[in-house]
Amino acid sequence: MKQQVPRITSHYDSRKEWQKDPEGYFLVKVFYELGEIGIRHCNYRREPLLDIYGKDAESIVQTAVRAGLVTTLQHAAYLGHELQKAETALKLKLEYVQDKPLDYKKKTKKKESGRCPAN
Repeated sequence: MKQQVPRITSHYDSRKEWQKDPEGYFLVKVFYELGEIGIRHCNYRREPLLDIYGKDAESIVQTAVRAGLVTTLQHAAYLGHELQKAETALKLKLEYVQDKPLDYKKKTKKKESGRCPAN
């Protein structure tokens, strides 16, 4: 006898459902010439606290979680999603803009994306 599995249609309205992570927020950046992506962790006074850089989304998001910089599941999901987009943009040389969908037709000639300053 085959069990019927419930099915839920996904929905999300970021304007109504998003909740701030008490630990702060992240700026995501792609460094095309270096072959890296990075995040800058900031507090809500817009002060930079920590930069994490690497070659892949998973190692960066796991480092942020391990460091206690992400304290909500919603924020962890968001950060993983944005970092995966950044990694894809890096690999395919696409223009990356945080919180915007990737345009697979729009190649970039930039040395880095423009979200947070490099050190």
